[in-house]
Amino acid sequence: MKILLFVFSMFCSLAHSQQTAQNLFGQHRTALYQIKIIELESGNKSSIGSGFQIDKSGNVVTNYHVVSEYVYNPDKFRIEYLAHDGSQGQLQLVDVDVVNDLALVRKVELSAQESAFPIAQSLPLQGSDIYSLGNPHDLGMIVVPGTFNGLKKSSFYQRIHFTGSINPGMSGGPVVNKFGEVMGVNVATAGNQIGFLIPLEKIQELLKNQNAQVLKSEQFKPRIQQQLLANQNRLFSLLNNHSWETSELGKALVPSKITDFISCWGGSNTSDTEALYLSVENRCQLDEQIYLHHGLRTGGFEVEFEWLNGKSLGEHRFYNFYSQSITGAGAGNNATKTDVTNFRCQQDKVTNINGVTNKTVLCLRAYKEFDQLYDVLFVAATLDHTQQGLISHYTLSGVSKESALVFTQKFMDSISWQ
Repeated sequence: MKILLFVFSMFCSLAHSQQTAQNLFGQHRTALYQIKIIELESGNKSSIGSGFQIDKSGNVVTNYHVVSEYVYNPDKFRIEYLAHDGSQGQLQLVDVDVVNDLALVRKVELSAQESAFPIAQSLPLQGSDIYSLGNPHDLGMIVVPGTFNGLKKSSFYQRIHFTGSINPGMSGGPVVNKFGEVMGVNVATAGNQIGFLIPLEKIQELLKNQNAQVLKSEQFKPRIQQQLLANQNRLFSLLNNHSWETSELGKALVPSKITDFISCWGGSNTSDTEALYLSVENRCQLDEQIYLHHGLRTGGFEVEFEWLNGKSLGEHRFYNFYSQSITGAGAGNNATKTDVTNFRCQQDKVTNINGVTNKTVLCLRAYKEFDQLYDVLFVAATLDHTQQGLISHYTLSGVSKESALVFTQKFMDSISWQ
């Protein structure tokens, strides 16, 4: 009997969810759009996403990454919308929030009857049913029921953990509560019914500019740089003002926990019985990056420490091996030659406040579109032992020179001998 009651309750819950989804779609489909980026030369769409109208003035919210091609090349693309009834029109860019992957666009021409989604005042309780709307794989608008699992834990960039399917083409679509009020925006999926949403707070911040003038094309990238600089100032303020926990790595003490939102792992080659040297690693990184366009991501942060013991190699062979290890580091983010310059490097010999002496290499490459931003690559190798040593390495992307230099000092002074 208990089994029958459980099955019946599950059936009723599913039926209620389906009915709610149908009602929401019927009620709000006139304010839900496919967003298309049209390549001017061919006249065909280059990419698609979803978007939703938030007022009677024609303002529409979508993801920044949906419109990024237009932001980078406004002379080669235009933004259009396609409504549920087949009507379409052009959109203008009002504002972007590149850090949170949001964009506000506006209809060029309004119809006689404009409709809009209401915006929620607060997030629902954890475990509540929520509904993702969008246009997956260009198949037409759908509603995907799912579960609100709260904000993602230990994350620098706030995201809602959503149990439900978010597929390509649904990016920028609204996620609503049972009342049809928007409380999130589709942004990414990790597969296996794990989705991530931009939370209500970030949407509300974007909507403060819904009455703003349309941005001119020459304002796009300065607006993005302003946001990236403000974001990195917040990040490095947290990193530099936090006391880093340390742990043993060979004969050294190195950072093992920097902040709660920086994930750290360890590893070694002790299981390799044929290895001629011992390698033990601690690696930490920020799991999220900021999307600028398909060939460029920024906002990355990686830190790595490797203890090497090569007594079985002999002093000469270990020195050659150790020197080669210094040159093995690379950039931590995707970037193309059209976006960044080549790295320019400076070598030095530095003794930190704990008496640890390092040979250091500091490399910077400039962003061609953003005159205050750089990618930074730093490698240091200790010189205090003959057949043992510590290699310290970090990469930062999209930072100012000032932030990089302050962080380098903190990074170097975090190392000591046991």
